[in-house]
Amino acid sequence: MQDNYIYVENVKESDLLKALQDLANLYSDTGFTDEINLYRKKDNSDLYSIVFTNLPDFDRFSYFVNYLYLPIELDNFEPKIRGFYQVKNITDDLVFKTGNWIQLFMTKNETGVDEVSVANENNENYNFDFGGRVKKLNKKLETYHFIELDLNDFYFVKVIKPNKKMKSTNLELKPWWKFW
Repeated sequence: MQDNYIYVENVKESDLLKALQDLANLYSDTGFTDEINLYRKKDNSDLYSIVFTNLPDFDRFSYFVNYLYLPIELDNFEPKIRGFYQVKNITDDLVFKTGNWIQLFMTKNETGVDEVSVANENNENYNFDFGGRVKKLNKKLETYHFIELDLNDFYFVKVIKPNKKMKSTNLELKPWWKFW
């Protein structure tokens, strides 16, 4: 079983590959995007799984879920996205840490550009912003539904690595949401 992964639906593979390449380039200095594996579900050509070889910390994983929902320069990109992260790998003492896994997701009109929504095993929903603040929501945006990743049910598509030209430049790479 994987320690973390992201499911993406309702996208063209070429758009998803572009978004993943941009993500790998933007975060190349972290090491977390040195190798991103993309898989496509065998019985559903519209469902993809993304696995990071280097386990991102929880903050970065949250950024990655958010970025893949709102990538730069992709029009008509409206994915359904769910990330699954093991609670044991979250080092901060966050109020939504219950059970074994949490589900991260984005919802139109409910999740901001600089945050991600979280559902835990108790079906509590929270918004987690990129300043580290957590807000418990009074309404349920999404029900927690753990979907285990079995790579035997997927075709391997591609390994995405940062562009070496981007990695070797001295440009200051800012978190993607600061480009707006």
